Amino acid sequence: MLTPKQEKYVTYLAKGMTQRKAYKKAYGCVNWKAKSIDNRASKLFRNTEVKARYMELVEKAAKRAEIKAEDILAEYKAIAFANGTDYAEIKDGSVKLKDTSDLDDDKKKAISSIEETKFGISLKTHDKMKALEMLAKYVGLLEKDNQDRSELPTINLNIVDNTNLKEIMKEGND
Repeated sequence: MLTPKQEKYVTYLAKGMTQRKAYKKAYGCVNWKAKSIDNRASKLFRNTEVKARYMELVEKAAKRAEIKAEDILAEYKAIAFANGTDYAEIKDGSVKLKDTSDLDDDKKKAISSIEETKFGISLKTHDKMKALEMLAKYVGLLEKDNQDRSELPTINLNIVDNTNLKEIMKEGND
C-alpha cells in the first residue's frame, strides 16, 4: 500500500510530469538541490509497489484515450470527401443551407463551425486539402523515395473562382 505522498508522486508521473517535478510537488521539497531530488525520485520509482501503481495508472489512461488508426482515418476521410453541396443548395438564385438533422454522421464530422452572423448563417468545414494531404501521406502517395511515379494514380483538380458559383451550379443542374 502506498503512502499518500507516494500516491501523489505516481499520479503526477502518470499525468506526464518528470520524476523531479513529481517528487518536488508530492513531497514539497522546494529548496532542495536538483541532484538530491533526482536521486530520491529515482530511488522511489524503483520501488516495486510504486512502479506497479504507475503502470496501473498509465494502462487505465491508455484505455480511456484509446484511439485506433481506423478512427483517425475515418475522420480524415469524412473531411476529405465532403463537398459544399452536402451542406447547401442553390434554389431560385439563392443559397439555402440544408437541415443538419438530415446530414449523416460523416458529413457532420467535416463541419468545424456553424454560427449566425450579421449576414446570415455561416457554415465552415475543416480543411479539406489538409485532410487529403494526410490521407495521401498515409497511403504513400507523397513519399519522397517513391521512385516509380507511373504506378501512382493521377489526381485532376479543377480550381474555380467561386464568384461564378451560381452559374456553375446552374449549368450542372441543366
